[in-house]
Amino acid sequence: MFYNLRRQQEAELKLIEEETAKRVEEAIQRKVEKSLNSEEIKVEIQRRLEEGRKRLIDEVANQLEKEKEASLIEARQKEVGVCIVINYS
Repeated sequence: MFYNLRRQQEAELKLIEEETAKRVEEAIQRKVEKSLNSEEIKVEIQRRLEEGRKRLIDEVANQLEKEKEASLIEARQKEVGVCIVINYS
């Protein structure tokens, strides 16, 4: 009889623990959803997106400028090479 009572108490305790874990999980989920839907979070996300876009645009502009400079240098070198070939002819 003592064994059955103990098993019943253990089963009840397990159910209580599972129910508590479920309620805690639900509470956390509600809090996260509420936070994500808050205006403050939306503003922060928008700010970070804008910063990222600006950084990306700046990086692309810098890369294009470097490629432009490299093309100009290459064109000048070819021009000088053509002049040298013409002078040797």
